[in-house]
Amino acid sequence: MFVVNVFGLGIVYRVLELPNTLVSKIESIASSNNISFSDVFFDFDLLEQCGVNSFVHLPVQQQGIGCLIHTETLLEIRQQRRKIHQFTLNDLVTQEYLFPLYNIRDEVFVVQKKEGFHYFFLYQVIKGRIVKYCLQNFQGIDDLEFTNTLFSFEEQSFKMFTGLKFKDQQVKSESDDSVVIEQHVLPI
Repeated sequence: MFVVNVFGLGIVYRVLELPNTLVSKIESIASSNNISFSDVFFDFDLLEQCGVNSFVHLPVQQQGIGCLIHTETLLEIRQQRRKIHQFTLNDLVTQEYLFPLYNIRDEVFVVQKKEGFHYFFLYQVIKGRIVKYCLQNFQGIDDLEFTNTLFSFEEQSFKMFTGLKFKDQQVKSESDDSVVIEQHVLPI
């Protein structure tokens, strides 16, 4: 068995699809408690006043996990205890070589909006082992396709490694071992 681990910084995200009435309740609670709108999402007591136990129970259009692409996030491939291959995720976007080193598929993050709803990008920055993929057999790096997704918002855009394919089959991530270090909510 072969294991692909990604260590470093990542993001667990949820695109919240909230009805206008719920957004009005959250705004009212935020102003009456003299806190920011986004702080309500991470305060269980205040969310209960809106009729929701936790942000995990809010209506979600899509969700996922991504690994931030930079020089400190490492991807390694192991067979049992032996490391076969290792590189930084920054190598996935570096165009300094005559030929591409890795098979990469770029995607753009899209939110389908409906009338009567507000949309928010709730994300938690995590640190540690972000994702783990298990492969039954592995011939070489050419059998893998890395999916990078571009996330663009009003004032912010970033690219993340969001998926792995092995011989045109999507590989499901099996686990993570990380710690949440930040939490944010952005309007979309």
